[in-house]
Amino acid sequence: MKLGSRIIGPRLGSKLLLTGCVLLLIPWLGLQSLRAMQQFLTAGQAEAQRLTASGIATLLHGRRELFDDNPSPANQLAELPLYPLPGRILLDGFAEDWQGLERHSKRYGTAPGPTFSLILGTSEERIYGLLKVHDTSPVYRHPAYLRLDNSDHVRFYFKGAGNSEERLLITFEGSGKTTAYTVDEDWRIATPGKPDYRLQGHVDIDEQGYSIEFSLPLSILGEQRQLGLAVVDVDDPQQRTITHISRTFPHINQGHYNRVLIRSVATEALIQGLQKEEAQIWVFDRSLNVRAIAGGLDNQREDYLNTEQQRATPLWQSLIDALLGKLVGASPEGLKDFNPLQTLSRDDALLHAAISGVGSSQRRPSLDGRHEIIAAAQPIFAGDTVIGAVLIEQSTATILSLQRQSLQQIALLSLLSLSVIVIVLLLFSARLTWRITRLGSDTEKASDEWGRMQQRVHIRGIYAGDEIGDLSRNIEQLLARLHRYQQFLSAIPRTLRHEINNPLNTASTSLEHLQSQGGDTIYIDSAQRGLQRISAIVDSLAEAACLEDALSSDEIMPINLSTLLSTYVKNQRSGYPLDIELTMPKEDVWIEGSDIHIEQLLDKLFDNAVDFATQGTNLEIELAVEKTHCLIRIKNEGPPLAEAEIPELFQLFHSRRHSLPTHSGEHLGLGLYIARLICERHGGDLKAENLPSHDGVVFIATLPLTTLVQQ
Repeated sequence: MKLGSRIIGPRLGSKLLLTGCVLLLIPWLGLQSLRAMQQFLTAGQAEAQRLTASGIATLLHGRRELFDDNPSPANQLAELPLYPLPGRILLDGFAEDWQGLERHSKRYGTAPGPTFSLILGTSEERIYGLLKVHDTSPVYRHPAYLRLDNSDHVRFYFKGAGNSEERLLITFEGSGKTTAYTVDEDWRIATPGKPDYRLQGHVDIDEQGYSIEFSLPLSILGEQRQLGLAVVDVDDPQQRTITHISRTFPHINQGHYNRVLIRSVATEALIQGLQKEEAQIWVFDRSLNVRAIAGGLDNQREDYLNTEQQRATPLWQSLIDALLGKLVGASPEGLKDFNPLQTLSRDDALLHAAISGVGSSQRRPSLDGRHEIIAAAQPIFAGDTVIGAVLIEQSTATILSLQRQSLQQIALLSLLSLSVIVIVLLLFSARLTWRITRLGSDTEKASDEWGRMQQRVHIRGIYAGDEIGDLSRNIEQLLARLHRYQQFLSAIPRTLRHEINNPLNTASTSLEHLQSQGGDTIYIDSAQRGLQRISAIVDSLAEAACLEDALSSDEIMPINLSTLLSTYVKNQRSGYPLDIELTMPKEDVWIEGSDIHIEQLLDKLFDNAVDFATQGTNLEIELAVEKTHCLIRIKNEGPPLAEAEIPELFQLFHSRRHSLPTHSGEHLGLGLYIARLICERHGGDLKAENLPSHDGVVFIATLPLTTLVQQ
């Protein structure tokens, strides 16, 4: 792009900086390598988990007793799921501490009998239950009655140690703690007549019914793990007779029990020693019921996101860790992959493939959707029959942590190296730009705007040994040659004046002698005019060549420009047929300079204006003052200047008079050049402009004012 005489474009420093941006490919390539490494490590982890699952499955081959430890008749019983609980339950009748597990309660009973929901869980070798009964008119136990079946109550059927049938009954007299008793076969009288504290509970009564939260030891179920539960409804508080009974078990082909689905203690003890850090091992039977679980995935974090470490980590480090965590896919949240329904059975395609005899692995998102888990499953055989499956699950937290650490090292090293490289490039480009700018400045000072070489030219940096040093030396040599050549050209007019004037004088003397002897007057006059023209040309050339020396040696003094200009115009009016209009300010205008050369300046501008003025038009001369300068404007009506020609008007030997009809060929283009030199010597400048109407030209000479005032 070109703006005026200056070419606008990217600077050298900007180009070097943009070129340095190519170095940003280094961290990008490092990131791609880390992603490839992550895929490689993930595939390696999946293969390692598959081999581990295969080893555990080999350990369990042929162990049928670990997968079917219930007697055959019990296998036909209806099931009561027993969910592992995340913590101990506070018996208060409310469901808050079940952490949403109550949503998976099973419903029992039909109208007109009582309906109820039941959820069972286990923690610390105890069974916890939450029973919600819909009964708008509960009948409480009367403390004066010995019988226990004349109020609303809950019955527990279970087989204890030695396969003995046992019965427990819960009664309540209002909201608060419940009372449990061991009862006879008719569920009427407590035996031995005092509460059984193995079964503890709390009841909360509202308008819709009542909720009982209870707990009993897991060990009372015995080896059969059979438990039944019934809700008994008494509607009439006067008669106190049983109206309806709703049970968890069917009325036929069932007895009074449900099979409690609980994990195998023996299998769980066997795989506890095989558990891996940050991994979870599952053992399933053929029905995909969970037989054992070892380890866990819940609340896992990448090591750099540990809460204790976060407290001691500076803010800038935390920001870097968060950014790098985003790049590698790490989540600042703890891993949550707990689903109560999966603690008893699962229905994954990976497990179905394992039960069919095919081991495989897969990657899946965690249940919270913020992490990725790698799972590998292998079948367990007894002979040629598949009796179960082993599943190993592990999050990618370790891989992401390793990748984050590697990425942090690469990022820090890349940032450090890029910073050093950018600083070095900036310093180098600044130094290079400064040297080139300095060379350009020195070169520009070697000549003025009109191309005249200065007397003293000093090019810096000529002692440098690089390419810019070579360029500086070449420019210095070139300027020295141009200066010598300019001095040679400047000396030519003075030399020619001396050399030509001698033959001209001889020729002029000979012509005068011929004229005195009666020679042909016409030819003699013509020869003399030619000699005079040659002499005028030589004098003009000598004047231009010697003008600068004359200007520098002339005496400078204050000049009343108003008086000088008035006198000059008065003299010109008498010698030219044109009307001259003069406009000046009322106050005197003072400058410092040479009055002779100021008149010479006016002569050159006036002659130029007269030569190009249209016949019959006026010349306008105006003197104006603007702050610290005065302006002399000389306007004439005539042909306008070509825009491309204006910068060349004040060059040496440039003339436009060849376009005039009266052109005589005697003008060498020195007048405006001399006028410009005079203006510059007096600290001003000279310019030419076309009139806005394009019917004439104005020349403007600008000269600085002086602070001295003449009286």
